Amino acid sequence: MKPAMISFMGLDGSGKSTSIEYAYEQLKERGYKVKIVRAAYVVVFMRGLIKLGKKILMKKDSDPFKGDYKKYLENMRAQAKKGGVYKIFSMLTTLEFKLQIFFKIRLKRFFGTTLLVDRYIYDNIVTYAANLGLGEDYMEKTMKTKWKHAPLPDLIIYIKTPVEVCLSRKDDIPDPLYLEIRKPLYEKVADMYNAVTISGNQDKQKMLDEVMDAVNKVLKNDK
Repeated sequence: MKPAMISFMGLDGSGKSTSIEYAYEQLKERGYKVKIVRAAYVVVFMRGLIKLGKKILMKKDSDPFKGDYKKYLENMRAQAKKGGVYKIFSMLTTLEFKLQIFFKIRLKRFFGTTLLVDRYIYDNIVTYAANLGLGEDYMEKTMKTKWKHAPLPDLIIYIKTPVEVCLSRKDDIPDPLYLEIRKPLYEKVADMYNAVTISGNQDKQKMLDEVMDAVNKVLKNDK
């Protein structure tokens, strides 16, 4: 049996990274061969091509964390409707993530590593849906086509936290809209794929204990 793969998702500032780090330390202390995998938004293998493609596609509005975020969204959606360069850019980013899935997830699981995945295919479909102004139908279709061969996690944990709380914890969010348009999409994904939902707006240790309760159930069944 393959070692467990646990995927975490949630808004920036939700408490997701804190939960992952805590789970990692707990499992490491118990002797697990465990690794945190950060994927989806971390470009590794095709950094140069993707950076160039985004500059060509979006010109000066190529970074959602700089400048006018609403203008960035408008530009992205306009380019997506045109197709052309956007389709090539989308193909490159998909290929990049598939390479990461192979090297960071498939190979590491093959060699017996328990994985805690920060931002997986579920975050990918949320990001694309948010950028393009699409919803549940798009996300479900993308899961059944683009990611149909991606390894499924044994557990999905969604750290659900109000937007205003996330904003109070992070000072690099480009615009409240960045989180506002993602929150309902994450909630739909959590419902569609039976994620364990844990409040990130509660006592920190209580949140972490709930995370470990969910993780331990999976590890127990994994033996």
